[in-house]
Amino acid sequence: MMRKLAAFTFVVCLPALVSAQTSGQKPPIVKKGVAATTKPTDGQEMFTSYCAPCHGRTGKGDGPAAAALNPKPADLTTLAKRHNGTFSQKDFDDRLTGMAMSPAHGSTDMPVWGPILRQLGSEQLRVYNLRTYVEGLQVR
Repeated sequence: MMRKLAAFTFVVCLPALVSAQTSGQKPPIVKKGVAATTKPTDGQEMFTSYCAPCHGRTGKGDGPAAAALNPKPADLTTLAKRHNGTFSQKDFDDRLTGMAMSPAHGSTDMPVWGPILRQLGSEQLRVYNLRTYVEGLQVR
């Protein structure tokens, strides 16, 4: 019970945006909420809940929150292509858990997922299944 309560105290990006319809309106903003509880064995469910708001459902960096973020979310489908055809499991894990800070994952708009996944429980299983799902999105 305490674990679930702790998990809900973390703030994450949600795809709810305010869009500018005319030139005088404010730019899009990212609304924040709590991390949804997902199955640690379901990489696609975790990706949809945690990654898709920014990286898009297909991982191309075009999620509904992307317009409000600077820097823009990475195209996760080209991770292997950008690294000579090799998908680095360690690089993915390090970025996801915060061991290798990138400007995007170090900002308040895009949290470091390591502490959040730890609070949700089964961190290693979650990272493995999320990595496996993203590895399957790769264009080679």
